[in-house]
Amino acid sequence: MKKSYLILAAVAGLFASCSSDVLVDETSQNEAPKPFTFETFAEKATRADEANSTNLYDFYKTFDVYGWKTVASADQAVFAHVPVGHFTSDTQGEVVYSTAPAKPSDEWTFSAAGWFYENVRYWDKVASGYQFFAIAPYEATPAPALAIAAGDANIAIGSSSDKYDISTEKNLVNGVAVTTTTGITPIADKKYFGFNKDYMLADKSTTKNTVVTLNFHHILTKLNVKVTKQDTYLGASDLVVKEVKIANLKKTGYFAYNTNMTTNGWTSDGTYNLVNTGDYSISAATNYSGYYWFQTLIFPQTLTCKAIAAKAEATDLTDRYLYVKYAIGAEVFEAYYDLANAFGKTTVDETYEFAQGSEYTLNIKVGPEPIVFDATVTAWNVVDEVNKIVD
Repeated sequence: MKKSYLILAAVAGLFASCSSDVLVDETSQNEAPKPFTFETFAEKATRADEANSTNLYDFYKTFDVYGWKTVASADQAVFAHVPVGHFTSDTQGEVVYSTAPAKPSDEWTFSAAGWFYENVRYWDKVASGYQFFAIAPYEATPAPALAIAAGDANIAIGSSSDKYDISTEKNLVNGVAVTTTTGITPIADKKYFGFNKDYMLADKSTTKNTVVTLNFHHILTKLNVKVTKQDTYLGASDLVVKEVKIANLKKTGYFAYNTNMTTNGWTSDGTYNLVNTGDYSISAATNYSGYYWFQTLIFPQTLTCKAIAAKAEATDLTDRYLYVKYAIGAEVFEAYYDLANAFGKTTVDETYEFAQGSEYTLNIKVGPEPIVFDATVTAWNVVDEVNKIVD
């Protein structure tokens, strides 16, 4: 009787792919089976720059994997909420192999940096198929809860009674929750790493008996807001930004995969505001012109234009809107703008999409035109001379 052994290794981005199926005789059962590996890639958020990494380990060192095999038409779990960790050296990990003494080489032949999990699973020769699902970040107890079953399109996050509150997310400008409104000193650099939950979902994989490549996608939306002094502002007076606000963003939501990774799968409701208050000069010798006030994650959502141009009040801005307040000397300027209008929509009820997996930057240009005087003189109305003869 012969037995078939085929190893399934977890995601290992830098491992080389290994051999194909190996049949092992009973007389050679002591031979060490050769592990197969997975590769991971993180999809870039669109509209990004060179700092927008495609290495999952730049964002998260651990992800969560689920998997099933099909044997005799029945699905059997192979991975069920299993953490997979990235190791650059053969040492104890923070989540995977976190209990000392433990390290990847306790189970694996460690030769290069890669992804490892505990209790190695092996390919089943008689399985007719496999399904693999993965999500980052890994949470020991996901909140909101995750749901996945064999045959599903992908992992679901939360439900109508178990929602994610995105107002708890960080503003990477200062690294604290976006609900913090004061003391947020603007920064010059764009950031991508360090969020609480930059949810990333891998495409479902049905790979069998070879390297399983997991391609992760950002499923939230990244929003950046910066303030820049207009080139036309030529005044010598200091221009100080006092408050920037994005109002009525969607606050809580849950996710179900919808056709593909760029079609919005979030159902969201409630509102919250992004607010940064303080006194930051954008025209002095040391200034914050061109700096970021916000860098955060929001739910994908559709904006509907409700008003055109600047408003003195927000009473007619029933959708999401922008508020800006700044001062020149003792004079204060403040205005409200419909957010869809701020992003270029010029017709009432026209829509603008904050798409899933995309990044958007709003650059608010500040600096009013100076009141300039010119002067002319109305000439005397010259009346014809009158001749008077005096006797």
